[in-house]
Amino acid sequence: MTRIRPLFCGALALAVLTGGCVTRKPADELGAHDADVAASLATINVPLDLREFEVVSAEGGFRGVFLKLSRLPTAVTHSSQSDPARIVLDIQGPTGTESGEEVFPGGDTLVTTVQVTRQLGSLRVVLDLQADSPPDYQVFPMADWVMIRLNPLNPKVRPWAHRG
Repeated sequence: MTRIRPLFCGALALAVLTGGCVTRKPADELGAHDADVAASLATINVPLDLREFEVVSAEGGFRGVFLKLSRLPTAVTHSSQSDPARIVLDIQGPTGTESGEEVFPGGDTLVTTVQVTRQLGSLRVVLDLQADSPPDYQVFPMADWVMIRLNPLNPKVRPWAHRG
């Protein structure tokens, strides 16, 4: 017991002495996580807008429509319409100035055009489709991206597949 006490006291004294030698980074130097937070905060004043979009075809007739936004939206709602077939997305967030409808070519055989309208507090994106009625679809908001997954118009029925 007498041998352990001096070792313990020596280790404790060493810890106390070296504890004051811990290096600290200056307050103005940002770490990796702090830089990410600062970059996120910098986009708070950026108005909500559509920066770019892309329509990607996948195997089996699936399509993905990717909308790149200028900032995080506060909400994303959607609906579909027939005659003409279209998918309407209302993306909520602080927008800049209001603007009339802008129409861009979709660059795809199904998604013919993408229409964008900016209203106060809302960005409306309309996907015009070359079909009688819109296919089944899902909308996935992902940070400052919105992905719309379009199912095939005429899915191949496999006779061996279980239907329930």
